Amino acid sequence: MPKFKFENLKFEQIMKDYAAIRETTIPDAVHLNARLLCAEFARRTQAFGKDEKVGTERVRKDISNIIKPPVYFLSFLGKTQNQRLKKNLAKNFQARNWPALKSTLAAVGMGSEAFTVVDGGNFSAIHRENRNPKTGRAFKRPKQFYLAADSTTLFNYIKERQKMVGFAKAGWAECALQLKKVISRSQTYDFEKWVLRNKPGTGAVLDKTSNAAAPTVTLRNSLPWADSVLRLTEQLNGMAFVAQKMKKQMEIILKKRKLKLSGGLFPV
Repeated sequence: MPKFKFENLKFEQIMKDYAAIRETTIPDAVHLNARLLCAEFARRTQAFGKDEKVGTERVRKDISNIIKPPVYFLSFLGKTQNQRLKKNLAKNFQARNWPALKSTLAAVGMGSEAFTVVDGGNFSAIHRENRNPKTGRAFKRPKQFYLAADSTTLFNYIKERQKMVGFAKAGWAECALQLKKVISRSQTYDFEKWVLRNKPGTGAVLDKTSNAAAPTVTLRNSLPWADSVLRLTEQLNGMAFVAQKMKKQMEIILKKRKLKLSGGLFPV
C-alpha cells in the first residue's frame, strides 16, 4: 500500500520558498501541493487514460476468462467426435438441463471438477476466488471450468463490476478530500467522474502540519494491491512532477511581480 510523507525530494526547502512566494503559510502550502500529488498519483494509477474504456474492457476479459456464457458450451460441443454423445449433450444444453449435462460429462470422464454450472448468486465468490489478492487481477487459468446458467445474469454482473473501474484511483481522491481546502475549486476538480463515483474507503491522511519545526502530511492508499497498480517508479515520478510544477508556479509568480514592479503590466 503506497504511503507518502510529504517531505521528500528536498520538498522542505521548496515548500518554504513556495509558501513565501505565494504569500501563504507553509502548512497551507503543504496541503495545496499534497492535493496536487493526490491528483498526480491517481493519474498514474491503473487503469490509465482519460476515459474508462481500457479498464472496463479489462474487467470484461478477466471475468469472461473465469465464467463463460452458456453459448460458449457450443464451441466445446463442436469438438466432440462421438456423435451419440454430441447429440445427447446438445439436447440437454438446449433444454438447460444442467444436472443431466453434468451427469453425461461425468460418465465420459469429465466430472464436476472440469465442468461447473453456476448461477448469479455465485459469480462474486467465484470471481474473488480466481483473483490474485496481491494484484486484484484474475488468474489467467481459472481453478476449474465455469459455465453461467444464464447469459443475461452474467452480462449484468460484468456491467456492475465495470462500474468499479477507477476504484484504486479513488483512494487518492479520498485523500484529497481529507486535506485542508486551500483552493477555490473542488478538491477533486481534476479527477475523472468515473473515478469519483467509487468510494473505496482506502484513502487516509495524517496531518502534522501543526508541527512548526517539521510540518508534514502523510497520504495513504490502503488498497491491498495499490502498489501493483501504482509502481514505485511512478510514485517517484509523480513526486518529481509535483516538485517541478511547484517550481514552475514560483517562476511564473516571480516573473509577473517583476513585470509589475517594472511597469510591464501597465503599458502606456
